[in-house]
Amino acid sequence: MIKSILLQKEEILTATNFIRQLTNFKPQLALILGTGLGNFSNKIDAISIIPSSEIPYYPVLSVQGHAGKLIFGYLKKDTLHSMPLLIFQGRTHFYESGSIDQVVFPILLSYQVGIKKLIITNAAGGINSCFNVGDIMLIQDTVKFSVFQLPTLKIGSILSNYKYPNYFDTGMKQRLIQCASKTQIPLQQGTYCWCMGPSYETPAEIQMLKRIGVDAVGMSTVPEIFTAHKLGMKTVGISLISNLAAGISSVKISHADVMETGTEVTVRFSRLMEQLVLSLKQ
Repeated sequence: MIKSILLQKEEILTATNFIRQLTNFKPQLALILGTGLGNFSNKIDAISIIPSSEIPYYPVLSVQGHAGKLIFGYLKKDTLHSMPLLIFQGRTHFYESGSIDQVVFPILLSYQVGIKKLIITNAAGGINSCFNVGDIMLIQDTVKFSVFQLPTLKIGSILSNYKYPNYFDTGMKQRLIQCASKTQIPLQQGTYCWCMGPSYETPAEIQMLKRIGVDAVGMSTVPEIFTAHKLGMKTVGISLISNLAAGISSVKISHADVMETGTEVTVRFSRLMEQLVLSLKQ
């Protein structure tokens, strides 16, 4: 049975208090690194690194390519200095626990430690015939290809209801486009669909998604974006096209290939993320 999306405020506060006992660092911008993209964290001048396994109530990360570390610090380059950062090196997926509570826990924790802006990344399967493996896509819209609706969140009095689901911040999207242009990194734009996993979609499912206008598909991100929006965070979403979806490519899809693509485009992805993070101000 799918669990309700009702998180106890005490659990979030307990986790927050644990972090504050280890560091008084106050991040304002969070970055969630998807499958194969964790190496960007090597660029961070870390003030504190906390394994997620040590944080009370924090969900278990079990998928390869998700290291499970919270990194607090700054990104510095020449005379430029980023906002105070919180880097999530990996995430938990719905199929790992069957609980949306676990999926959105890091977002609620981010809110409690003071995050105002969120960059969320993922590895996704490309559906758009114009996409190639290794492309980077700005998420302009989302589709929930799941058997249930995301209900109203409740955690004390933290969350409010927004009627229009315009999840992404226009200013942050425009900034990403500018950064891609400045670094001469091609940037695709499109609609991302969330499927619950853990199996990859069938060719028939991919054809259905293609017909309704989906450009890329993956097993994360939408619940996190939904929650961040409800919390009032300014958010931008980015997909790495790590493989072509079933039926689009004749090659059998594997998690190993997704990891390999992340490794291959690390330099390009890191250059774009570095430019974006340094360009964002309070």
